[in-house]
Amino acid sequence: MFRRFAGTIPNGADTLFRLHPIQLQFLLEQDWNMRVHNTAFPLGHPDHRSDLPGFPCLDHTTLPSCLVVDNSALAKNVSWEHLIYAYMIENTRVYEIFADVVQAFASGEEVGVPVNGAEHWLRNTEELFFCKPANFMITRVVSEARENRRGVWWNAYQRMFSMDLNHAQEEKRGYPYPKAQATNTRFVENFENLLREVWIGISNLNNATGVNPTDVSAMANYAKWLQDNMLARREGGNLSREEFYAVSTLSWFHLTLEYDSPIVISLRSDGTSPDERLFNIAGKVKSKAHARARSFFELADPMSRVLLAIERGGLSTPAGARTFFDPAGGNTLPADMSHIIMQWGLVTGHDPKTRKTLVTT
Repeated sequence: MFRRFAGTIPNGADTLFRLHPIQLQFLLEQDWNMRVHNTAFPLGHPDHRSDLPGFPCLDHTTLPSCLVVDNSALAKNVSWEHLIYAYMIENTRVYEIFADVVQAFASGEEVGVPVNGAEHWLRNTEELFFCKPANFMITRVVSEARENRRGVWWNAYQRMFSMDLNHAQEEKRGYPYPKAQATNTRFVENFENLLREVWIGISNLNNATGVNPTDVSAMANYAKWLQDNMLARREGGNLSREEFYAVSTLSWFHLTLEYDSPIVISLRSDGTSPDERLFNIAGKVKSKAHARARSFFELADPMSRVLLAIERGGLSTPAGARTFFDPAGGNTLPADMSHIIMQWGLVTGHDPKTRKTLVTT
């Protein structure tokens, strides 16, 4: 979300971080209003996520000039990242660490003083992501009925993936959330089964002799289960606003770590990768990043692309499932799958390259 904005406006992230918080909020509202909205698909489909309107009459012709950022930064038919993107980025502990950063700068000078531009980042971060979202905005998913955003996100992860964050049990601040009964309890099992089958397909793609164990029917079956069950959780537009707010928030922190941004420089935590900067910052505020933060960062984008492709359909037939492992015609899905297979084993300890063995007695 914010990473996409930064890629389309002059001076990118530095300009974005210096905007007024209401301008950033309006960017999100415009993005929501310009989402893909094809009513030929059922409500909840990636190309028809929600029928809810964003802030009305919100475009560059009706906004006061002082609120117009750069309309070229937005395009019609916007699709945002899959909820799995937010889950992966949040698992790095980035949210907790930056909460400590905001608190440290607000309460003293022990970690340093903000360099030019960092004071803008601090204000925007606190107002947009550590205060309740503005009234009547599409990101307003917190209320007396739902008391904190972390609980909203964690509930969404549980419903969609039947997974908690890796550090949920040790989270010192504690964010209780209602556990849903309707969840995709076999998500991990079936996703890992898909990864195993795809790895066999990748390994045997150029196998011209001998037995080829590639099973496109099995891939199609796993893809069909994943598609049906993820869309079941989205029926009626469920989780669309929650997903939008989660991926927006986590993309802000991801963008902050993708280069030596003003707040990174202020903390003297420069580095060569998002995970290195995160570890450096965590040390400065006496917090800790997840030991596998690099892998979570590496998984976020390809996992998002793959799950969106599965939800859109076309991969749940034997012919379509070949797309998972065959790069013919410039197909990039096999590259994403290979990257996921490598990183998934690092964060879960379950190596998808290892074939399951059935033991009978």
